Amino acid sequence: MEFKLMIEMLRKRLWLIVAFVVICTAGAGLFSKYMMTPMYEATSTLIVNKMNVDQGGTRGLDLNEINSNIMLINSYKVIITSASIMDKVAAKHPDLQVSSKELIDKLQVITVQNSQVITLKMRDPSYTRAMNVVNSVSQVFKEEIPQIMKIDNISILDNAKPQTDPVPVSPKLKVNIAVAFAASFLIAVGIVLLLEYLDDTVKSEYDVERYLELTTLGAIRKIKKSDLRARSSARTKEQAGEKYATLSQ
Repeated sequence: MEFKLMIEMLRKRLWLIVAFVVICTAGAGLFSKYMMTPMYEATSTLIVNKMNVDQGGTRGLDLNEINSNIMLINSYKVIITSASIMDKVAAKHPDLQVSSKELIDKLQVITVQNSQVITLKMRDPSYTRAMNVVNSVSQVFKEEIPQIMKIDNISILDNAKPQTDPVPVSPKLKVNIAVAFAASFLIAVGIVLLLEYLDDTVKSEYDVERYLELTTLGAIRKIKKSDLRARSSARTKEQAGEKYATLSQ
């Protein structure tokens, strides 16, 4: 019974729910499309690896060396975002028009456990600028790490490539619209249920039985003005017909 009552409450104020959801969803879509600045992402990857060369000149893998490289990943992650590296990037590439502090704030360094790969990500309103930043940071870090760590074990695995028609990673229009729709619907339903909960007036026979615990003996219908006009018009016609019949006799 309570579920039916809840459905009836929502149906009674369905116009409010629909209006609220439409306004919020349309507003989120318009804001995402016309107000939010598109952001593009460029990615560059580095690998921490140094191949051992035996006496015969053959390159081989050393398990201990691999473990040592993996243990260095966390140190390299901190070094990449340090001011010493970013200052050199800003100084060597003034065309980027970015300060070392902005590089530190915007650059993402991503590592995976037990992996020798370091991923650099940069988001910017310009894809070309993001691409140039990650590639420059990768190159400067590769050049500077032998002087800092006294070991040359950094190689550039992939540089960010130019794109003729890059796709922005944000804002995600469809996701924002879907989230706005779901959130606005839940909020609208909550508002309707709250209004019904705060409304303690008696409006139906069910309310009388529910709140007063009394049996309803009768109900007075709400009369519209159009009903009164229709009845008045019918009476006038009946009276006119009676008079006409009297005169005919």
